[in-house]
Amino acid sequence: MTLTESATADPQVASAATAVTTSTPGSETQTLAQPFVTSDGSAIGRLFVMVSLLWAMFAAVIGALVAFGRSDAVEPAEVFAGLNAYFRMWTLYRVSLMLLVLLPLLLGVAMVVVPRQVGAANLAFPRAALAAFWSWLIGSVIMVVSVLAGGGWGALDGVTRNEGDAMALTLLGTGLVIVALLMGTLSLAATVIALRDAETSLLDVPPFAWSMLVASAVWLFTLPIAIANIVVVYADLRGRAAIAFGRAESPDIWLQLDWLFEQPAVYLMAVPVLGIAAEAVSAVLGTRFGRPEAIAAIVGIFALLAVGGWSQDYFTAPQDLRDGLVYVAFGLAAVVPVAALIGALGMQATQNPLKPQQLIDTRMIGAAAALLVLGAATVVGALRVIEPLDLLESSATWAVFHGVVTAVFIAAVVSMVHWSSELFDASVSKRASGASVLLVGAGGGLLVLSDLVSGFISEESDIMALALDGSVLLNVLNFVGSVTFALGIAAIVAAVAQAMRVREAAEATLQASTA
Repeated sequence: MTLTESATADPQVASAATAVTTSTPGSETQTLAQPFVTSDGSAIGRLFVMVSLLWAMFAAVIGALVAFGRSDAVEPAEVFAGLNAYFRMWTLYRVSLMLLVLLPLLLGVAMVVVPRQVGAANLAFPRAALAAFWSWLIGSVIMVVSVLAGGGWGALDGVTRNEGDAMALTLLGTGLVIVALLMGTLSLAATVIALRDAETSLLDVPPFAWSMLVASAVWLFTLPIAIANIVVVYADLRGRAAIAFGRAESPDIWLQLDWLFEQPAVYLMAVPVLGIAAEAVSAVLGTRFGRPEAIAAIVGIFALLAVGGWSQDYFTAPQDLRDGLVYVAFGLAAVVPVAALIGALGMQATQNPLKPQQLIDTRMIGAAAALLVLGAATVVGALRVIEPLDLLESSATWAVFHGVVTAVFIAAVVSMVHWSSELFDASVSKRASGASVLLVGAGGGLLVLSDLVSGFISEESDIMALALDGSVLLNVLNFVGSVTFALGIAAIVAAVAQAMRVREAAEATLQASTA
């Protein structure tokens, strides 16, 4: 079976090799210690995937509670016992989706799949990759626990001493998470560049490997700037008021980091979506795209438009940056590569008559949904930079964010189905994964719609869009979208858990038969 073929292997057959290696004396001890000492890039990638899916469930619950706080049923301050606490959860939801869920999930899939795609025996610097996982896990726990203890990225009514200590821990955890992700990114990029087959040029590597390479470049150019922001914020928090950077209000802690979750930087999560979609469609059709250099160019252009460290406006007048030609050009141009890939894959699909089983294949539906939602997000982003519409400081900002998040998670589900034998040594239920795609897509669509409409009708900018301009319908749509999105995440988590149970049962059966 090649990496572009459907994963339909029998779980018992797929797990036979692993079972044999674990049937030696002392195997139980080795199994318990493996997550701490392994140098197998695939095992490290699986750790990233498993833990990021658990964080996805956590983030989905937080998102649903935040959306509930927007409804007319309760006041936002009543959901988390105070407006400050609500603000902490509002920011935690966004930071978690990017740094604890989507980036590590994509990185984990790539650590398993990319070395095989480029002909490498293992991941480059596997010990560094293992250190990256544990550093990321420790940093994520510090970050989340400190936020729940009263920390976070700012407060709406001033920072008390205890809150300041907890915020310092939040900044420490956030910085550690970003450094760990960069360490894993370096390991992955080095694999593609230095360990690929000698006869394979970069343009000949599969689309997913190429997309992860250019995504790694974007992450390495962008995320270190966020670390610099964290250092500045820490100096503000711990220093004297006389050396404070920018404005004095404590919510400015968040305002020095929010650029990472707005366009164009928010698109850095979505670069691998293009590679996953291209490979999934080609595999379902049983054909290979005739112009691989065109796919490489499309992915590269989109990655270039996702470099966003320059776009933060905290240290300058916002109108000087947001009304500038470069910002507007980036916002408008992001639509082009996504539309180009949709057109290219659409042409590939129409070259041969499609069979019914191809049309209903989870990978085909998921790839189409991911690209269409990403395209919709870039269109909303283009509308944001059109000055007469006055959407820059509105909830349309979060419509772009939710669109990108939805597209990336759907693409991640497609990748887990497409490469299930490599990732889990077992097939992921196509029924559950299909349900996940539909639920995540529907929920994300409602979130995008409610945020976008609110941006058009809102008369005042509101960083948290607490009531979505007071519209009962928009509030209900937003809450229903959040719950539906959470159900979609639960569906794929259950499917992956079932695949792992099947694998463990097959291993146990094989061990018992050889005892």
